[in-house]
Amino acid sequence: MDKQKKNATARKVVSKILLLITTIILIIYLIVNTIGLIMSPTDTYVVAEGVLNLSENVEAYVIRNEKVLQGNNYMNGMEKVVAEGKRVAKGDAVFRYYVNGEETIKSEISELDKKIVEAQKNETTIYNTDITTLQGKIRALEEKIYESNNIEEIQNYKKEIDEYTYKISNIVGELSPSGSYLKDLINQKEELLKKLTNGAEEIKAEESGTVSYRVDNLEEIFTTENFDYLSSKFLDDLNLNTGELIESSTQKGKVIREFYTYLAIVMDSDTAMKAKVGDNAKIKIGTNQKINSEIVHINEEDGKRVIIFKVNDLPEKLINYRKVSLEIIWWEISGLKVPNSAIINESGKNYIEKNRSGHSAKVLVKVLGQNDSYSIVDNYSVQELQDMGYSYDTIKNMYSIKQYDRIDIHNK
Repeated sequence: MDKQKKNATARKVVSKILLLITTIILIIYLIVNTIGLIMSPTDTYVVAEGVLNLSENVEAYVIRNEKVLQGNNYMNGMEKVVAEGKRVAKGDAVFRYYVNGEETIKSEISELDKKIVEAQKNETTIYNTDITTLQGKIRALEEKIYESNNIEEIQNYKKEIDEYTYKISNIVGELSPSGSYLKDLINQKEELLKKLTNGAEEIKAEESGTVSYRVDNLEEIFTTENFDYLSSKFLDDLNLNTGELIESSTQKGKVIREFYTYLAIVMDSDTAMKAKVGDNAKIKIGTNQKINSEIVHINEEDGKRVIIFKVNDLPEKLINYRKVSLEIIWWEISGLKVPNSAIINESGKNYIEKNRSGHSAKVLVKVLGQNDSYSIVDNYSVQELQDMGYSYDTIKNMYSIKQYDRIDIHNK
């Protein structure tokens, strides 16, 4: 019995020792894991599609290939033949200067128009397909006037209506008996119109392009043949205000000869200092408008550069202003967006730990773009992995990353 008691006692002691050892090991494990969580806490993140870009806000000087148009009678004031922002061909009339006494002549023509309309009502109804066509055009223009809220457009539509109305009057007059009251009124109007046209100075486009009446006298200073003259001092000395609208001239206009805009920007960011001629970037104007651009010239200065971007467009804001605030987007990438803290770099390769029911599986990924907080990543193709030296069997067993995957992030 004593021997049995001794064995039982020994077993109890051994059990207690084992329990104590197990407890100590568990405590050590919990302490180590707690310290690990404190030193490098782990959280999870759900992978989603996203967009990343590298951009900077800048002030840009707007340069265009422009030809100013001005005639001799600029003190008379002018009438726009072609509206702001519209295209003209070489030789087309852009605007004309008023003749002396024009207001009086126009007033007389207006009175005659009223008499002509009344006289037409008293004429025997004349059926003519040309008149019907012109009347249809007038109705279409009246509909446009009703729908438009642009004053300049409305004025042009009314001018067209007057022209069509005059053509109708001429047709009716031609078909009217010789010496009739209507024909006499039309002849009087023609004489007054000759006074306007014969005495007016019409200014025509020397080259095709886009018309603008916003002239600031910098058109000949900002040339596009060679950009070597552009320096930060040259631009500063112009004392231009950012976002200041160029006023419309009442004496001259201009034709923008190329459908391009050039932007001169003084920059010193790391990305700008590494940029090269031929690089592309997006220009963001306002809230949503993004347009493509290309670097066409760089002037080096001490610690900074004057970079000239070519924009293959003439947006309204780049016609109406000489200096603007905008955003340069150096690159923009869409794809799987993950926090930088989820990426582990080992021996020059990037991995993400995919969380699978509490267990992590390493996924080899390529980083397409990165900013201070996030990265856009993608999976390598089979060919890319083979080029990196992985066997086909190894590739088959590799994990991939996709949208909605849960991944570990490490907050260091």
